[in-house]
Amino acid sequence: MLPTQQTFKEILLRDRLVSLEDLDRALEEQERSGGELSRILLKLKLITEDQLSVVLSEALQLPLINLNFFRIDPLLLKLIPKETAEKCLVLPISKLNDQLTLAMVDPLDILTIDNIKAMTSMSVSVVLARPKEMRAAIERSYVRSNSADLEEIFHDIKESREAEKFELVKENAQPKRGIEDVSQDAPIVALTNTIIHQAVAAKASDVFIEPMENCLRIRYRVDGYIREIDRMSKSLHFPLISRVKVISSLDIAEHRLPQDGRFRITTKEHQEVDFRVNVLPTAMGEKIVLRVLDKNQEMANIDKLGFEPDALSRLKNCCGRPHGLILACGPTGSGKTTTLYAILKYVDSPGKNIVTVEDPVEFQIKDFNQVNIRSEFGLSFPAALRSILRQDPDVILIGEIRDSETMDIAVKAALTGHLVVSSLHTTTAAGSITRMLNMGVEPFLITSSVVAIVAQRLVRRVCQHCREAHTLSEELMKEFRVKELVPNHDGKFYRPKGCEQCLNTGYKGRVGITETLVLSSKVKELILSSASEAQVKAAARAGGMKTMREDAVIKASQGLTTLEEVIRLTAPD
Repeated sequence: MLPTQQTFKEILLRDRLVSLEDLDRALEEQERSGGELSRILLKLKLITEDQLSVVLSEALQLPLINLNFFRIDPLLLKLIPKETAEKCLVLPISKLNDQLTLAMVDPLDILTIDNIKAMTSMSVSVVLARPKEMRAAIERSYVRSNSADLEEIFHDIKESREAEKFELVKENAQPKRGIEDVSQDAPIVALTNTIIHQAVAAKASDVFIEPMENCLRIRYRVDGYIREIDRMSKSLHFPLISRVKVISSLDIAEHRLPQDGRFRITTKEHQEVDFRVNVLPTAMGEKIVLRVLDKNQEMANIDKLGFEPDALSRLKNCCGRPHGLILACGPTGSGKTTTLYAILKYVDSPGKNIVTVEDPVEFQIKDFNQVNIRSEFGLSFPAALRSILRQDPDVILIGEIRDSETMDIAVKAALTGHLVVSSLHTTTAAGSITRMLNMGVEPFLITSSVVAIVAQRLVRRVCQHCREAHTLSEELMKEFRVKELVPNHDGKFYRPKGCEQCLNTGYKGRVGITETLVLSSKVKELILSSASEAQVKAAARAGGMKTMREDAVIKASQGLTTLEEVIRLTAPD
């Protein structure tokens, strides 16, 4: 039974959510413009959405539920389209016979209730939910059921397997279906497509299909953080792996050796997305990792990579040199390739011959000559580089320096009038010097060829819609040297909260943190005297280099990330 407006006003005044003067002002506005008093109060910002939900719960005597604890059955989501759920802020949460329980933000919206009754041909009972939790639950639930209903797919797969077993027993014969037939089953195709398209929708960078002892685990890496999406029956492992191999043009009969492949899809929005595939045999079976490569992603601008002004200026000066070696360092997934492409974009001009050699070519870029390594045919990094040097290039990009031979050619190319940019797997900029020495490069060749080393990581960007401000204690301010790095900082930092925009994670997107080591005369002297990594790092810092920890603290002070991310991804100096 709907409450009278008098009951609603009494609760507002009793709980001191509004003053008598503010309530009179809202009533005057209601008399002038019409509409619900609750909407007027929100419009005038006299109460918050959460406060309104609590008042309505008491006034209407409806339970106020927390949707964060609900996992909605995908079959229920078919009753109400996502567009209707988003527009009206409603979500079906349970069904018993012909009775549908509906979570609503505005239970006084009789028109929406009547529409859903007509849409579902069911009677509707209403519970109340907070707007923020409702938006997050809609996004989370409908993304999960995107493209196809996994439960329905599993049911179809189970039925097809049972039918096949019955047929074999009945005929007492050998199976007539081969590996390729299994991978072409409609339910398996639907399941594979669902996993792939959900990854694109979630903006995942990697998809992990991993066999466990008793199940098959599906995980996505989003913004550098791995999230488990689902666990499936172990019986789905073989057909799913076979399907991925088929679309990647891999050998589906090979289960003992690692394999690499790729495939491309086109989304409903006509967006082309490439997937790089790696198959790895494990003790529990073959594991597949799909790297998502968005072909529509524009080439990064070096000014927008997150470099601090001083580091950016020094890197640009190094890029302007006619020859030398510039290295980008960091672990897999730290954004090295993006930085290398940004450097190429910065130095590109009609008068320069730019050639890249990559394994594989991740993004095809107009006006660049890109060579794809094919080791099985003898086209290795060293072989490709030798041919490239005969084509008179001005700038060479080497996707990754993995061995001494490639390093030797890169150094010699840098010494003979070419600007060479490449990546190296080391943790710090100073550590790259030690790595080069270990690969057999003489100290005098390092000082003559290397002009700059950029070490980097990607930290999660705190969601700008829901971040919460907090003031850092004096003790932590000293520990992180905030006043030293940002002299006029007021101690205000941010922490994640969670909203519908970031799927309740508190983070959305990533930002780079870097340290840029330019080989000054002092650093070169230390390299020639076989100084330690710590000594090289100290000299670089004395010359103005900010470490990744320092750069991350600056990013946190600017409200771009959190101190939790700083601690998670950087080591103390």
